[in-house]
Amino acid sequence: MGGIAGIIDRLQAERTVSLKEQLFHMLQAITHRGDEQAAGEMHICPTAALGCNRLLVTDGDKVPQPVTDEGERLAAVLDGRIFNYSALRQSLEGCGYVFRTEAEAELLLYGYREWGEDLPQRLEGMFAFLIYDREQHTFLAARDHIGIKPLYYVYDGACYFISSELKSLLPLKKNITTLSPGHYLTDHGVQQYFHLSASKVSEDVEVVKVSLREALTHAIERQLPSDQPFGVLFSGGIDSAIILHVARAKNREVVAFSTGFAGAADVEIARQYCREHNITHFVSQLTLEEMVQDLPQTVYYCEVFEPINIMDSCTVMPTFRLARAQGIKVVLCGDGSDELLAGYDLFQTYPDPQYLMDYRLNNEHRTDLQRIDRCSARYGIEARVPFFDKAFMEFAYSIPFDMKLRNTVHKWILREAFRDILPDYIVHRPKVRMPDGSGLQYQLLDFASKQQTNVDPSILAQLFMSPTDGAYFLEHYLKHGFPVPVDRYKKAGLDFSPHGYFDFITAVRQEHASEL
Repeated sequence: MGGIAGIIDRLQAERTVSLKEQLFHMLQAITHRGDEQAAGEMHICPTAALGCNRLLVTDGDKVPQPVTDEGERLAAVLDGRIFNYSALRQSLEGCGYVFRTEAEAELLLYGYREWGEDLPQRLEGMFAFLIYDREQHTFLAARDHIGIKPLYYVYDGACYFISSELKSLLPLKKNITTLSPGHYLTDHGVQQYFHLSASKVSEDVEVVKVSLREALTHAIERQLPSDQPFGVLFSGGIDSAIILHVARAKNREVVAFSTGFAGAADVEIARQYCREHNITHFVSQLTLEEMVQDLPQTVYYCEVFEPINIMDSCTVMPTFRLARAQGIKVVLCGDGSDELLAGYDLFQTYPDPQYLMDYRLNNEHRTDLQRIDRCSARYGIEARVPFFDKAFMEFAYSIPFDMKLRNTVHKWILREAFRDILPDYIVHRPKVRMPDGSGLQYQLLDFASKQQTNVDPSILAQLFMSPTDGAYFLEHYLKHGFPVPVDRYKKAGLDFSPHGYFDFITAVRQEHASEL
């Protein structure tokens, strides 16, 4: 993991600021994404500049980035992790390529030589990368299948500016574009390389239970670090409990991290489970005063203003701070299960649950996954999300819906698949929203609604917000210079309204109806 940035100068126009100086400032804005001793690494040539702030997690991360081939024709930077690295490396070695290091970024060089623009679809992992071909003056930037790792760009007619976070690109004062998950960018434009679609899955419940358990166990195990301590964000719910159980079967030194106010349900259930299984458990105890004090920085690092996303970020960010204080640099999270396996109450009442599932998954990169990435990156931690493993995600998506929601039981097939290894108080625990489970509830929203703000009323109107509906968060967002995603927000349909976690129902239904 780390933070990456790059500049591709297509026209080689006369410049007032050198590529090196401009790239330096871009990397400076995201130094928190890497370790201090590996910050600001750059590869500069007359027509491009690539840079990286490396986070040192594995042995392969000790190799400086950008990586180059022997003749320095190709250069690459990578943020993230390629979980099928070994298989792809073996395949490339079979084609005659000789690897000089253990760096996953080096695989991108030879993969690009061999497969060209087909490279992204061969990768399984959480990644954002940029490759530059000095001889051909071409480039390839890509993002993983679901958007676990972020990537943004600006094109001003002469140069592409590419970075892991918005804040690197703000000084350009140009329109910033999000590279969508499952897409890649070249000088010819944006192309989609991954589309989630259902495949044939057995209708035999017992077969699906076994397959689900095997697929999820494999997804978790392939994401466990082999050479260092790691942690699991544990809410006391079934998703994170499964991850913790599988992880501990492989490494008994795994530790659990929970977050909440005093007496919070999430913390008490997590504490009970860890005590029963002799798991080291750390708790980040929340207070409203600390949340309010940290709020400007939370908005800055997370690059969001939507009330529910702010609430969740304020809740989980202290947990990553605690993990880093304990020397942990890899943390596994349970996000993704609710979207893939119908974990939310609304799946039970919504007229088209498949459409709702697609809607949620298509927005993960700017909601839950953005929160996980930014909160963990602030403290130099690599967060991994096994439920969004590419192979598991494709399998889970394809499971018949009546196995996901049965007799009003959400995630029914998941509960059945792991019933024999988890206690009943976890197997039968219903979905609990993070603000409720952590004990935050509406404390932060109530505080924000009482604050005076100076947000332009026209901006509030464009976002369907009133002065009490999160304008306080929006004001902090605007102070940092972030752009207001008006069009995106309207299209998304207020899915993060303070009036309820799924108060986007009317807008989504209207959008759906317009497509029929």
